[in-house]
Amino acid sequence: MTEHGRRRGIGRALRMLTGVEEALLDTVPSERARYTAMGGVVLGTALMAMFSMTVALYCVFDGFQPAILLFVPVWGAFILFLDRWLMSSIAGPRLGERFRKLLPRLMLAVVFGVIIAEPLLLGVFHTAIKERIKHDRSDAVLQRESDLRQCNPLPGATKEELQKADEAKCDKLKLSVAASFQAKEKELAELQAQATELKKDTDADDAEYARLEALARKECNGTDDPETTGDFGEGPNCRRLRGEADQFRRDQRMDANHRKLTDLNNRIVTLTEELATERADTGRLITDRIDKEKNAYRSEQKGIGLLERLAALRDLVEEKSQVRAAEWGLRLFFIAVDALPVLLKFLNGFSAYDHVVTDRLTGQRRAQRVASETERRRLVIQEELARHQMNAEHAAALDKVEFDARMRHVDVELLREQATDSRAEYLLHDAPTMPLPVPPGDPALDIDPDGGRHR
Repeated sequence: MTEHGRRRGIGRALRMLTGVEEALLDTVPSERARYTAMGGVVLGTALMAMFSMTVALYCVFDGFQPAILLFVPVWGAFILFLDRWLMSSIAGPRLGERFRKLLPRLMLAVVFGVIIAEPLLLGVFHTAIKERIKHDRSDAVLQRESDLRQCNPLPGATKEELQKADEAKCDKLKLSVAASFQAKEKELAELQAQATELKKDTDADDAEYARLEALARKECNGTDDPETTGDFGEGPNCRRLRGEADQFRRDQRMDANHRKLTDLNNRIVTLTEELATERADTGRLITDRIDKEKNAYRSEQKGIGLLERLAALRDLVEEKSQVRAAEWGLRLFFIAVDALPVLLKFLNGFSAYDHVVTDRLTGQRRAQRVASETERRRLVIQEELARHQMNAEHAAALDKVEFDARMRHVDVELLREQATDSRAEYLLHDAPTMPLPVPPGDPALDIDPDGGRHR
């Protein structure tokens, strides 16, 4: 094929995308360049739609999949045929008619432009969107870890921390960790309460015993005091006061209480050490479980889906005004490019090719009307003929019925006459004749032997 023939083939293919007929275009060859350029615009919008679908499916599948090779050409062909129909159906001799056709087609083109523009925007802002998603996912993991730690406090947490762990959001975040330290916590609390109470009693007893012992010492030493006699030596008052002090010590079981308090304190120290060890073990278990949950949550963040990319783009637009301006500018540009075939056809006006197409359509409609009228008249004539034929058949049927009736009447009369004749013949010849008596002396009649009568 020569270079000129190849160019003509490319031009013819581009013009086919606009819906023109080469046979009609041959009558106005000056229109070829215009419709070739318009075909290039239609092809460009189809290629842009295919690229948009490729980006969208790549985001959906988070990578290349063989299904993309099937869906992308189908989508491109659909947009191509749609633009071809939109361009071929907007022509009209009057401006008002073209404008009326333009509005719904332009709205349809804008709708598809919006659909096509979104994946293209994702491709343009791919790097920023990916960084934003990475940052958001990291924040989500940290927030998940914070919630898990709040809802699963470590042993020894404060009352405020325990109250936060009882919030409604923690119902689904609590981790089941086997903890044996709680029984020891209860035991330790009981021992500490006993030790505190016993310490209070022993302190009071020690104070009272010290007072009694000091009073006895003053009495024995002869210290002048309002509560003592002031006599030196171990007299009766000295022995009495010493006896009261010793008796108080025995009655209050001070030695036993001190030993018991010492045992309680020793038990508290031992239990505190054991509890600290078990709390540390339980804390490590809780921390390990939180780390596992955090890693599991992070592992769920596998591929970046289409909706996640759209949400990240929305966040970027809301945060940065320059991104918002760029996003809307690109969106309007893509929408305008997708609607360009319809706008070009409208701005092209009523071309010479459109005149040829309109004349042809007018002739076809006129021929169709003539053919329809001819067919209608043929059907009317057939109906009239059928009606006349039906009337003739009806009249013939009536005549036949009347004729048959007359023939039946004639046959009945003939049969009746035949029956009458047969009966008469039977009566005259076959039936026996009875003798009739003749009155005597009547000379009026004489019957001869031959059956005749004479006077």
